[in-house]
Amino acid sequence: MNFPVLFSDEDQKKIIDLGESILKKIESHSKVSLFSKDFWYGSIMDWSMKNESFKTNMFRFVDVLPSLNSSQDVAQHLKEYFSENGGELPSVFNVGLGLGSLAPGLMAGAIKKNVTQMAKMFITGENPAEAISALKKMRKNKMTFTVDILGEATLSEKEALDYINRYMELMNGLAKDAESWETIPQIDQDADGAIPKVNVSVKVSALYSQVNDKAWDDTKSVLKERLRPLFELAINKNIFLNLDMEQYSMKHLTVEVFKELITEERFKNYPFFGCVIQAYLKDSKEDILNLCEFAKTRKTPFTVRLVKGAYWDYETIEAQQRSWPVPVYTVKAESDANYEACARVLIDSYPFIKSAFASHNVRTLAACLTYAKNKQVPMNGLEIQMLHGMADPIKKTFVEMGYRLREYAPVGELLPGMAYLVRRLLENTSNESWLRGKFAENKTPQELLKDPVFTIQEHKNKMALNSPQGDLPNDILNSLAHSFINEPLLDFAVPQNRQNLQKALIQFQPENIKTVLPQINYQPQPVSEFLNRDNPSDKQQIIAKIGLSTKEMAEKAILEAHRFWVQEWKKTPAQKRSEFLTRLADLMNKKRFELISTQVYEVGKPWAEADADIAEAIDFCRYYAKNNLEISSPLKVGHVPGENSQYIYKSRGVCVVIAPWNFPLAILCGQVVAALVTGNTVIMKPAEQSSLVALGLYEMIKEIGVPAGAVQFLPGLGEIVGEYLVSHPLTTTIAFTGSKAVGLHILKQAAHVHQGQHHVKKCIIEMGGKNAVIIDSDSDLDEAVDGVLYSAFGFAGQKCSAASRVIVIEEVYDKFSERLVEAARSITIGSAIKPNHYFGPVVDKEAYERIQSLIEKYSLNHKLLFKAQVSENGYYAPATIFGDVNPDSELAQEEIFGPVVALIKAKNFSEALDYANSTKYALTGGVFSRSPLNIERTKQELECGNMYINRGITGAMVDRHPFGGYKLSGIGSKTGGPDYLKQFTEPICITENTLRRGFAPTE
Repeated sequence: MNFPVLFSDEDQKKIIDLGESILKKIESHSKVSLFSKDFWYGSIMDWSMKNESFKTNMFRFVDVLPSLNSSQDVAQHLKEYFSENGGELPSVFNVGLGLGSLAPGLMAGAIKKNVTQMAKMFITGENPAEAISALKKMRKNKMTFTVDILGEATLSEKEALDYINRYMELMNGLAKDAESWETIPQIDQDADGAIPKVNVSVKVSALYSQVNDKAWDDTKSVLKERLRPLFELAINKNIFLNLDMEQYSMKHLTVEVFKELITEERFKNYPFFGCVIQAYLKDSKEDILNLCEFAKTRKTPFTVRLVKGAYWDYETIEAQQRSWPVPVYTVKAESDANYEACARVLIDSYPFIKSAFASHNVRTLAACLTYAKNKQVPMNGLEIQMLHGMADPIKKTFVEMGYRLREYAPVGELLPGMAYLVRRLLENTSNESWLRGKFAENKTPQELLKDPVFTIQEHKNKMALNSPQGDLPNDILNSLAHSFINEPLLDFAVPQNRQNLQKALIQFQPENIKTVLPQINYQPQPVSEFLNRDNPSDKQQIIAKIGLSTKEMAEKAILEAHRFWVQEWKKTPAQKRSEFLTRLADLMNKKRFELISTQVYEVGKPWAEADADIAEAIDFCRYYAKNNLEISSPLKVGHVPGENSQYIYKSRGVCVVIAPWNFPLAILCGQVVAALVTGNTVIMKPAEQSSLVALGLYEMIKEIGVPAGAVQFLPGLGEIVGEYLVSHPLTTTIAFTGSKAVGLHILKQAAHVHQGQHHVKKCIIEMGGKNAVIIDSDSDLDEAVDGVLYSAFGFAGQKCSAASRVIVIEEVYDKFSERLVEAARSITIGSAIKPNHYFGPVVDKEAYERIQSLIEKYSLNHKLLFKAQVSENGYYAPATIFGDVNPDSELAQEEIFGPVVALIKAKNFSEALDYANSTKYALTGGVFSRSPLNIERTKQELECGNMYINRGITGAMVDRHPFGGYKLSGIGSKTGGPDYLKQFTEPICITENTLRRGFAPTE
């Protein structure tokens, strides 16, 4: 992006002069700074800036520290985080690590005390009473404040309502105390007169545990309902109220809520509301321009706090993981330049919008103040904001210059405050931190006050000179250009995506019953028997009639598939077969919303789950297309003269695909295209419950031009048509995903060699799991509860990867179980068509009755912690949590395939691992822990095919998380991995003697 130079040479000189004047004043206040190595904090900062590994471990240690309940735990974690690195450590850590004489208990206590003191540098108090004392001290120094209650996103409605009540208590307490505060004109008045002495900032995400961008209007409605009492209290008590800005995913929602609320009749004339814009966001200037237009229509002014933004690492990583556009500038100077551009727009909008410039960067502030002076905005027509506990010399300087200086002053307990503390530590030690440059690296005024636009240009020139691509050969560049990238999931915060899906759901027309017929060579086959497929969200509604294939159709289909394989398909070039997959991926993307709507109606998949299924199917096509080209070229083996040996892969013949309903497109598509692209022909046998989705895939295969004969479509009953296909002598390969009972039966049937059969059938079988998540005593319970909730209840627990056992170390068992129950109590269960529900129905009547029966059975002899209330108009199984479950009980050993989770208490981590490994399955598993030692033990000892650490255990992605288990969870290589296609082939080694009459060609 190009950033024009915004300031004339004359204004640049004014900015430099003002900046140098400020820097000189700062020097007189800089005898002691945060970076002083005479202090424990300064020593830690110094080491963090020198050593990236130490920095990472230090911040992780700080993060986990509040959850460590004993000195022994603290000492153990210190050793785990620091003593393994070798080399010199800060002297403060030497004791207690085998390098000093202080007893571990005393050392641990000293460390915890120091970190607590470090946190208190940035936090005004753990409760309102403590905070008021600190706030009064600020005012004595002619600085004012905005108070924020610490805490990230809430996980339950209980936590959300508690957060609101804490704000009400804080606002009432501050307002009452402020009645006795002396008025200080510099901070209590602006150009229009008196302003509130009490100023609070609210995190919108903390007000509602079920914030959902798919249910945009419903979410806005709840947020506004919960904010109104705070807005009314602000007016009644003369309090300034800001809506804070958080992650990018909340930005549009927050701005919309703010604008709609402050135009309501009771709020539209109050001038002391504000919101925040983050300048590191690429669309921040557009947001400010929109706010400026809005301000002119509201007429009563409001305030915009302009900040750089505090979630840069999170935003970049989140976007990259989701293959979404990165919303933030990736070069710091670009954020700085954009800040100055945004500031100019805000200043131009005075007095409709009043500005609060939040920054510690003297160049940034000098630019803002210079432009404001040029525009004749009075000094008290704007304010400067800085973070409590940081940049004190800079604050004192601006106070002496006569500006209103407001500190962002968090209040709250240490545990939820650690995330805030770590962000501050990261900010202070960042390579590009202005404070680090000034106070730790002693950069010159010229460096500190340089226009960021010039820095951007220097960066671009440097990147052009050092670009590695100029040195790379064309074949490597071509490889990089064609590397696999996962299909991005839809971002439902984008209005067009929500509108497109709503339109597709209407166009599905569930009242028009669809007919699904078997097809051979793309020709529908007449049937005499149909199966009604009802809508699991509304069991009174039939959405499709499924024509049931017969054994005679199966015989005809397999003969046609075998004939076509022999005559055509195995001879089709690999390049052409891969091209078919690429075309199929493109077509699925084009039909994405239509495909989502079919899944929503037929199997009850919620919007995001259905979209993820389509994205995975697209990924399978593109990944296998690429992988097929890699394995289709002969591999030279051996290196002796006079001999040429090649290793190649050949197709096997007819592949029968028997797919499940829970990932109705992804698994079916992945198995079908894997067989097809490797040169096999395919018989598609979809699950009865998802035959309409399967028909959509078959029709797309036809649409992209795959020849008739390559794929046959046989919906029907597994015990009839599936059994026949598995037993047929012309079947060479069977790809199956489903229950353990059926999977083992297929293996047994496939092992039998029938008359006329000249091969051993190969089986690729994925069967299921009884997956465990371990919650360690030092785990981040915010992450653990959220991860378990989705892993257990996403898509009503109807995933072979779902968490059905949660093994909790006893010292955190009560707290974890209480929070999990409250989180489960907060979610809603209902129609998959409506996006405001956490999960929808189970797939059909049989599943519903089976799950309900098991819940009733287990309730008789297990402790029922929670069972949700559900509607009876669909197949809605309740989210259910059992506690204190015996690890050897049936509940803890047998797969349920529904929204039922068993909590198991373990004395220690070793016992937890034993419990986790005690079942016959080994599919997925995971751990939430902040102990490096226990994480390493999990990697070595936990028995599962897909292991997840400090995240949920569902949602495997092609290439990133090749999927599959062992023990009785399945056999075969992992789907979406580098070995998967080879299972559909026969490896052949061809060895040629190249020696003729004593002569061999040169190799």
